Amino acid sequence: MEQELARLQEGIASIQDTYGQDHLHLTVIKCYVGKLLGNARVVRYLAQNHPEFLGEFQTITEITPAEAAEAE
Repeated sequence: MEQELARLQEGIASIQDTYGQDHLHLTVIKCYVGKLLGNARVVRYLAQNHPEFLGEFQTITEITPAEAAEAE
């Protein structure tokens, strides 16, 4: 049981070390995808050729900080 607790504590420490950087990356990605979807030509292309990507990109842009924290 002590070994399991030690492994869990190491896992938590690892997550805490990378959380800030991961959050920053996700924020930048969300903004970039939002700008892409602000371009009508890009949206039209995705809708015609890759509708599954368009739906996922739209979902990404709608994520709130609270939802991102729950997913982790």
